[in-house]
Amino acid sequence: MKMTKAVTDFIYAQKVQSPVELYSDWLTVGHIDEFLSFVPAPDGKGFRLLLASPDACYKLFKKKQREGHGQAAQFAGLETVETVTIDDMLDDETLRSDNNYAQSCIDLNRQTLKQELGLTEQDIVDIPQLFQLNGSEADAFFPDMVNMIVLGKHLGIPKPFGPIIDGRCCLEENVRSLLEPLGLTCTFIDDFFSYHALLGEIHCGTNVRRKPFSFKWWNMIP
Repeated sequence: MKMTKAVTDFIYAQKVQSPVELYSDWLTVGHIDEFLSFVPAPDGKGFRLLLASPDACYKLFKKKQREGHGQAAQFAGLETVETVTIDDMLDDETLRSDNNYAQSCIDLNRQTLKQELGLTEQDIVDIPQLFQLNGSEADAFFPDMVNMIVLGKHLGIPKPFGPIIDGRCCLEENVRSLLEPLGLTCTFIDDFFSYHALLGEIHCGTNVRRKPFSFKWWNMIP
């Protein structure tokens, strides 16, 4: 969402860091934590940018379908929530169209972040996620995993209730395979009715007490 001139003028006047404006108007709530997060990493720039990725989700579901798991169902184990199989999700042309749009919006932000923060593709991890349009704006189709709480190397991640394959949620397993090699611990937390159903996730209802920088940046003289 575009910042007002008064806000941008105030931030620029601090002489510390220029603001990076991202496009979030495509979302119902419109918060950037719905499609991105940062986690620590032991190499490179010392962090990774996590981006929600419909393309990665469809790639994962197509792989599971080819392996013979097309009847595994999203939302299994959730009372009062209708399940939907991998086959049905892949055949749903409206869902696919919604996510093509969501992906295009995320890709715009991807390019902005790469340019403004000097990132390469190696600095970015694509987290499988689907969205659905509510009118002209998008909501997370299942709990939005990038909308997590980062506690050092421990991640509190919304439990996605993905298709169960060989006794394990394939979405959780995929995310573990992406983040655990960075030395991170993934804990998936059920926030479906407490936050997700109300258009929020773990990050929306939690905060972290952070250690302040030793350098008092507000004393800086331009």
